Amino acid sequence: MDAHYCFFVNVKLLYVRTILKIIVANNSLNQDSVLSTEKKKNVFSRGFFKDKQLILGIAMGMMITFGAIKLLPMLSTEESPTTATPITQSPKTPQTVTVTSVETYPLKHTLEATGTIVPVESIPIYSQKTGLQILEIFADEGEWINPGQTLVSLDNSVEQAQLQQAKARVAKHEARLAELRAGNRVEEIAQAKASVQQMEANLAQAEADLTLAQERVQRNQSLEAESVITRDRLDEVINEERIKRGTLEENQARLTEAKEKLAQLEAGPRRETIAQAVAELAEAKAEYQVRLAQLENTKIISPVRGKITKREAKLGDITTASRPLFTVIENGRLELQIKIPETQLTRIRRGQTVLITSDKDPTLKFQTKIREIEPLIDETSRQATLVVDLPSNPSLKPGMFLRGTIVTRISNTLSVPLESVLPQEDGSALVYLVKPDNTVEARRVETGEILSNQRIEILKGLREGETLVLKGTAYLKDGDPIVLPQ
Repeated sequence: MDAHYCFFVNVKLLYVRTILKIIVANNSLNQDSVLSTEKKKNVFSRGFFKDKQLILGIAMGMMITFGAIKLLPMLSTEESPTTATPITQSPKTPQTVTVTSVETYPLKHTLEATGTIVPVESIPIYSQKTGLQILEIFADEGEWINPGQTLVSLDNSVEQAQLQQAKARVAKHEARLAELRAGNRVEEIAQAKASVQQMEANLAQAEADLTLAQERVQRNQSLEAESVITRDRLDEVINEERIKRGTLEENQARLTEAKEKLAQLEAGPRRETIAQAVAELAEAKAEYQVRLAQLENTKIISPVRGKITKREAKLGDITTASRPLFTVIENGRLELQIKIPETQLTRIRRGQTVLITSDKDPTLKFQTKIREIEPLIDETSRQATLVVDLPSNPSLKPGMFLRGTIVTRISNTLSVPLESVLPQEDGSALVYLVKPDNTVEARRVETGEILSNQRIEILKGLREGETLVLKGTAYLKDGDPIVLPQ
């Protein structure tokens, strides 16, 4: 306690005690009411004396207090050095701490964006034949299919009948061509010769009949001129002659035809005939192939290896050209289309690493690369699209939402363990720097991002290689001594 203050308190207490004693004595005299008159006079004289003492004591107390008040500032400004008591503090015990150093850390600058999974190549499978009923379905959504695998069977009764007709025509033309190429048989040539001989005999008979008819006409003309026969009889003879002439001409034509046939048989088939037969056979075979293809089209075949993502085919439905029966992802390949603002395009290039994560599935995490940056920017959202390859993973499905973290660049920055930094109420941060004399210096620093391995970026306040207190910072103050572990 200060000496000046103590002096003032003591004076005040002395004044209070004096006043109390006078009041008590005066009250004890006033309470005695049975004293004699003479005694009352003595008491009165003493009471008066006591009253004078009371007044005198009050006055003295006021004077003492006033003097003490006046004296107190003088004592405070002119304190004697011999009366001041020095204040001493015991030295603080050094605290044992662990230390760390300020190090350079490779900082990865990243860009976070979101995207949607889509197929790399989505193939719709249609029916080549329309208007046919679906009889059987051999595949379903989620299944893997291979090239040439039958997916759907359609009603093909009409196509089967058309194919059989085409097959019969092919057989007919094949037989005709084989006959032509084999040539004519001896029996056919002999038969043709006999036919020529018969035609010659018929022609000779017709010539003889015509000659006879002509002679009869001449005789009857003479008889009619002599009026031996009537004109009607002459007309009958003339008409008979005309019939014989027609028969002769007919036999001459038949003989000519028989001779030509014989000549053809003896010469064999003409090249033009064989070529025509070949063309007719080829046409029949082409028609057969068309009918066979139409029959094959009544089976829906997978064109690629892939995974079925959607099945529209239903038993009993009629096929149309507008609705696909299946939708297949070729080889099950998926990609992630990430949307980023166009202002960030300068930080992106093909081949950059992307860390893929899922907000719904924490276990889904892998790295991939940017395969393509689409050249067009959406005019409405002003966003660009990055195409990222995805690995084969049963957890990945078209339409899923994923998050991508893209490493845009890597720079070196100063970092310290997060444990060595003390956050302050004003938002700043404090570290304790180890000085050469084994004391600490409290230093405010500016921090940046929290890094991996429980470290934090230091933007300002430290230099590389400086030593900091790692553990024990909560009990230190600026200038405290420390002991480093041996």
